[in-house]
Amino acid sequence: MPDIQIKINCTLKEYYRKVNSKSNFLFILDKIPEIKHHCPICGGKDCVQFIGFYHRRVVDEYGCVMDDFPIARFLCRKKGNPPRGSHRTFSVLPLELIPYTKYSIVFIFKVLRLLYISGMSVMELQTLLSRALCGDIQYIDLSTYAVGAFKKLLREAILKFFSLGFYTGREHELSSVDPPHRAVRLIEFALDFETFKTTPPIRGPTALDYDFYLQGGGYMQNAYFLMGSPSQFR
Repeated sequence: MPDIQIKINCTLKEYYRKVNSKSNFLFILDKIPEIKHHCPICGGKDCVQFIGFYHRRVVDEYGCVMDDFPIARFLCRKKGNPPRGSHRTFSVLPLELIPYTKYSIVFIFKVLRLLYISGMSVMELQTLLSRALCGDIQYIDLSTYAVGAFKKLLREAILKFFSLGFYTGREHELSSVDPPHRAVRLIEFALDFETFKTTPPIRGPTALDYDFYLQGGGYMQNAYFLMGSPSQFR
């Protein structure tokens, strides 16, 4: 089942609470009208059919856990061109989420900034995050394994950044420093990045991830994600 990204104008916590209300599927369709006009699989108009949700664990930008975060699933009814590949269903990820990763992009970059720029040790980082306040939502204890996975995602993002050539000036800047410092430069670039390809514009790591996706053609071109790899590329 392919994953696509769509901008949804609310926080993960707002999305979680609204989707779990009575009119959840109406909320979803209202937030992502573009897929009603262009099916991600066949390109057909008025083709997609909402078929429900699957649930996954999600950690938002504050380190707060939602154990049953809903991800919308849709069916292609083949009203457009011949489908690309054998898939007939797809899921829609809010921009803040990464395929096969429960941690949000903003949270991941907060951790990477503290590690690479602030110079915190993993133990210091874990102590700091343990004081997070999440209200009625549970807080997650960040593992050393998860920190290693964040670093791997960053290394993979640097490789994509170079190979696809969307940000020529920044690529030159990254290539001018030795590999250990490239991570710092990309983190700084992501934290300050702003894209005007959305209404309203968005800023920060989520903005860079989505801008990268749109530079590659977005869901209609089955573009690569900067952070993580969706099911269709595994």
